[in-house]
Amino acid sequence: QNMGDLDASVAETQKVLQAIISKPKLTEALLKKPPFRFLHDIVSEVKKQTGFPPLADADLDSNNCKDKESKIAYLTKVIGMVTEVTGPITVKPQKIVAGMEPENTNALLQGLAK
Repeated sequence: QNMGDLDASVAETQKVLQAIISKPKLTEALLKKPPFRFLHDIVSEVKKQTGFPPLADADLDSNNCKDKESKIAYLTKVIGMVTEVTGPITVKPQKIVAGMEPENTNALLQGLAK
């Protein structure tokens, strides 16, 4: 993937999510290599504002997502809920946790806003 695609994807993520949430701050640097905690904060804030995705309270507590397995389990749930609304998104929880394929992670974040 060339960086132009990622730049465009990041800009789109900022546009659609900033219409819904004011925090966390959606900086380009964070969206280009999103750490898990940042993603968890975004998902939790979107749910607070919109009720979507329909996660359990335990999932909204980032203390429950400390190790790799629990992070992957959490992301798998989020991806499932988002793709039910958006249709398939090519995104793998293992890649997200490893900080790889950020353009796919951005596609997932855009799906949250739909």
